[in-house]
Amino acid sequence: MKNSGFTVVELLITLALGAILLFIGIPSFKETSSSSNMISSSNEMVGAFNYARMEAVKRGNTVFLGQRDGSSWTGGLVVWIDADADSSFDTGEELRLWEPLKSGSTVVSSNSRTSFVFKASGEVNNADVLKLCDDRSGEQGRQIEILISGAIFAEKVTCG
Repeated sequence: MKNSGFTVVELLITLALGAILLFIGIPSFKETSSSSNMISSSNEMVGAFNYARMEAVKRGNTVFLGQRDGSSWTGGLVVWIDADADSSFDTGEELRLWEPLKSGSTVVSSNSRTSFVFKASGEVNNADVLKLCDDRSGEQGRQIEILISGAIFAEKVTCG
């Protein structure tokens, strides 16, 4: 009578090969995951800018987009209508809030802007470029360009 199972040696060889494949694959998966998070964060920011522009046109009124926490673009975004005309966000003025970006992310405005104003025509008060990077040195980040016309573009950029 013949046994139809695996020997201990065959099982150990299979486990060793599996461990080697995991050892090789996990760093690659981590890199893919980080790149995916970068693209997701960039798309969220572009979506927020497009939302603010659309709301300004739809409402025929000025709409603001700025830093939710008031100190950093990574602390989340807020789109609001300035009901009291003080050019700053106050509770109750928000149209939509975005959660903070993943930890380790940085966003730098080339003109040190903390907010943007979209006019009823869809134009923005100031053109700017936001550079989104994470804690991986020398990796590809995303650059979000906001044109005075209100058009928003995102593209790859090398982070330093």
